[in-house]
Amino acid sequence: MNRYSSLVTLRLLLLVLAVACGRVGCAENASSKVQQQQLPEVHGNKFHYFGFGSNMLGQRIHVQNPTAVRVGAALVEDYRLDFNDLGGVRWKGAVATIVPTKGAHVWGTLWEIGVENLADIDNQEGVHQSLYKPITVNVKLAGQENLLPARAYLMVDQPQSNLHELAPDAVPESRQPSKTYLKVMVVGAIESGIPNDYVDFLKRIRHNNRTAEGWEERLTQIKNFQ
Repeated sequence: MNRYSSLVTLRLLLLVLAVACGRVGCAENASSKVQQQQLPEVHGNKFHYFGFGSNMLGQRIHVQNPTAVRVGAALVEDYRLDFNDLGGVRWKGAVATIVPTKGAHVWGTLWEIGVENLADIDNQEGVHQSLYKPITVNVKLAGQENLLPARAYLMVDQPQSNLHELAPDAVPESRQPSKTYLKVMVVGAIESGIPNDYVDFLKRIRHNNRTAEGWEERLTQIKNFQ
């Protein structure tokens, strides 16, 4: 076989490999889309997401999920809001999770997001790092009784005790959010129209008085924070 024939053969092999890889990629994409459509929170090309921590704030969720549209304040029952330290440096303290707790409830923000951002929010929540895991919760919009399935994220390493049963001075630092993170939650709750008594509850949560660079500056630009 001469040099020219060898080059032609090599190019044909590369073309066949490219086509084969393309078909595999298409098959994987199709399988992923089928799996997405089977999720209860997915409807058409969108899905509902329940944010109860920093993702109640519009400026925060839009960093990685630009298609997110706020539906409104929403309630999930038989869960409590809690905090634990995942060792991250962004927020300078513990971050939020929800823990199954009979008789408790958590207010948050219901968002409608394009399915093209579903992988993005999984990445934001550290699913690939086993920091959080996605679940489906049934939420009620403020003033309504019908239940809507929504995607939410539970911390894999859940707190072993109920933060709200501890005296303020007994809350370990590993369970305290930063001052900035708590502010982001409060501002997001106000933005979303979450009831005032729950906003007051958030404001009473003990924080570690640390601030997260960048977000303090953003918060000063939001007029409705008090």
